[in-house]
Amino acid sequence: MEDNKTIIEYKRIIEQLKAEVELKEKWISLIAHNCKGLHSNIRFLLTAMTEKTITPEVLMSMLPELKHISEKNSKTLQSTFEWVNAQTDGFNPNIDPVIIHSLFQEVSEVYGEAITEKNLSFQFVGNEATLLNTDRFLLCFILKQLLENAIKYSNKGGVVELIIHSDADKVGIAVKDNGVGMNDSRLNTIGTLDGAPYTGTMDEKRAGLSLVIVKDFVEMLNGTMTVSSVEDVGTSVEIVFQQERICVT
Repeated sequence: MEDNKTIIEYKRIIEQLKAEVELKEKWISLIAHNCKGLHSNIRFLLTAMTEKTITPEVLMSMLPELKHISEKNSKTLQSTFEWVNAQTDGFNPNIDPVIIHSLFQEVSEVYGEAITEKNLSFQFVGNEATLLNTDRFLLCFILKQLLENAIKYSNKGGVVELIIHSDADKVGIAVKDNGVGMNDSRLNTIGTLDGAPYTGTMDEKRAGLSLVIVKDFVEMLNGTMTVSSVEDVGTSVEIVFQQERICVT
């Protein structure tokens, strides 16, 4: 009997350690993902300087915007480190009421240049006062990745929508675009590492890990994620969160 208890306890400890390792792997992936933007800006500047592909005058005119982008990426990275550091003893979500529209505005600013370059209609559909009780940092990361993908795979002049709907016990958030879409084969690899690399409509690079991390984080917030897509028609990604209190005024 005592041996059985010992075995059960060992199994419990092993499962706990396994969960902690998997959690830390997610945090490492998150940090690496947010480092990418900062590294891209530095690489662009160094390449332009060494290859002399732009004149000093043009380079100087670009510095204020590059500085602004770099500062935003640095703040994101710092926030990521702070958030991950707070999770060292397991996942402890900081649950607060979050106005989803405010996150949409934040993402609009982050991807403003890409939205303008593709001449996209970037729309919020639903009640702007809708609140979701959740971890703001994780939800912001989730929406950034979903909207970034929608922008990336939209054609020039396309439409990207963030659609909110809610009822008595849940909030649904859908990110919809009328871009290139996916066939069934590619759709089946969403949320896994099995898909082949592919680029956006303007040769934007695929993040690879982004939707894998998003799917994990949605589940960590007790949500579900559903993806539907039709090739050459567009894609819709819906995440649904259950909660006891929803405040819509």
